[in-house]
Amino acid sequence: MINNKIADIFQEIGDILEIQNENAFRIRSYHRAAQIIRNLATDIETVYHKNPKKILAIRGIGKDLFSMIEEIIKNGDCTLHKDLLAHFHPGLLDMLKLRGIGPKKVKLIYSNLGIKDIKTLEKSAREGEIRTLPGMGEKTEKAIIQSIQDLKRYSERTLMPLALGEARQLVTYIRENNHVHDCQYAGSLRRRKETIGDIDILVSIKKNADPKKIMDHFIAYSATEEILAHGPTKSSIVLSSGIQVDLRVVEQKSFGAALHYFTGSKAHNIAIRNRAKKEGLKVNEYGVFKGKKYIAGKTEKDVFKAVGLPYIIPELRKNDGEINAAEHNTLPDSITLNDIKGDLHMHTNASDGSQPLEKVVEEAYKAGYSYIAVTDHSQSSHIANGLTPERLLKQFKDIDALNKKYADKNFTVLKGSEVDILPDGSLDFPDELLAQMDIFPASVHSRFSMSQKEMTNRIITAMKNPHVHIIGHPTGRLLNKRDPYDLDMEAIFEAAVTYNTALELNAQPARLDLTDKYLRQAKEKGAKIVIGTDSHHSSQRVYMEYGIYIARRGWLEKDDVLNTYPLKKLLDHFKT
Repeated sequence: MINNKIADIFQEIGDILEIQNENAFRIRSYHRAAQIIRNLATDIETVYHKNPKKILAIRGIGKDLFSMIEEIIKNGDCTLHKDLLAHFHPGLLDMLKLRGIGPKKVKLIYSNLGIKDIKTLEKSAREGEIRTLPGMGEKTEKAIIQSIQDLKRYSERTLMPLALGEARQLVTYIRENNHVHDCQYAGSLRRRKETIGDIDILVSIKKNADPKKIMDHFIAYSATEEILAHGPTKSSIVLSSGIQVDLRVVEQKSFGAALHYFTGSKAHNIAIRNRAKKEGLKVNEYGVFKGKKYIAGKTEKDVFKAVGLPYIIPELRKNDGEINAAEHNTLPDSITLNDIKGDLHMHTNASDGSQPLEKVVEEAYKAGYSYIAVTDHSQSSHIANGLTPERLLKQFKDIDALNKKYADKNFTVLKGSEVDILPDGSLDFPDELLAQMDIFPASVHSRFSMSQKEMTNRIITAMKNPHVHIIGHPTGRLLNKRDPYDLDMEAIFEAAVTYNTALELNAQPARLDLTDKYLRQAKEKGAKIVIGTDSHHSSQRVYMEYGIYIARRGWLEKDDVLNTYPLKKLLDHFKT
């Protein structure tokens, strides 16, 4: 979470400087540093304490930025940021949280209408004042109103990967207390929902231990911002990240039953209880009972066994067919992280990544992958420094050289690009260049507001191109920021099968696109999936884990996901 805090501070510094019309190079340096630090999957505070020089070695982090990082780690903020905020209305920064509202628009709105908070902005937009500003119109006004509504709707949800990081650190801390027998997080986080409201943690207590000692230890956690409740068996805190955490202490014999109960979902729990009733049993958070007699509850497996079922993984507990599948022994053999052979969506600093090609390749090899595809942005993605055909061909030559270097190491670098799908469904590069690529995702990065028919036709037209292997982040959603564009997903799945085009499960924490529901539908239609990290730094390799979680929620098995295949089988798949 410290990475996000530092990145947020640098982003705010850059935004304030831009609103103040400061030097463009200075603004870019802060925005670039924010992007670099946010893209790091390693904890920068840990790196700092182990070897500060490694921070200076990060491309784009000079001595001045390092000093500010050091100050934030030690004091929670830096002097420049505090000084800027002291002379800047906080409401203007809140306006920057709105989708489609950047520093230039904030400055324009503030300078012309004196608006300096979201509430006034919404009132002004509804009264038709925004359309009077240069370069804005009724369409912009409607977009601002929608963005404000979306911000309100999303503000209480936390991205699963961020909550997962918090939960893992907190569980590790709780387990340090010698009164604790076991500790696990539960709730929607354990079911791997894409966003979560709060974190539920369960603790089983050692025999004759004092639960109050555990609660005292819990509320003393270093990231505790506010204590909401402090009781003998239940306490609640709010972390500095804004996430609420609820802790419950249970007996060892009830730990499995409580873990099942508090993991949910509610619909799954009701279905299990109803099944138990038919067997003359009662299931609750304390255990499984026949009358007053305790039958089971120490582990979750014991709970499922008591009601005549095999263990059902948390990701499937939605009362969406998993109990029937368990009854008939047809639960999926769910995909795992160890099944993945390579990553087919990765960026280097040739476009908007943070590392050179050689480093990206080296780190992927060290991680044990058999192959990767380098997929820097294509030429139309100007904001991402998309590659021209000439630059891409130069990169292909560099890849050829690297493949010679790794020839005897059972590791291959595939040539590709994340090629923009243009509004008419054509591709951003000519077919002659596409034909030179080994594998690549084609993605939509513009004109998100097209009608369902237009957007569906746009993507299917791209699928018809025989060179297109994968559709990247198919619905274009950004969690807590942007809804998916309007698509006829059934038509997309059918086209994917017809034209032998894989659909990507983009594992970026802010995307996790496709959803579990769509993954299951795609599987039922016979469409193949690729899980890609869309990584912009080698440390983001950990994003593959999040993609696996969503794949498991979508009932995917190893054979459903193409990048579980050995390289030859993968490439042969697209030749059929």
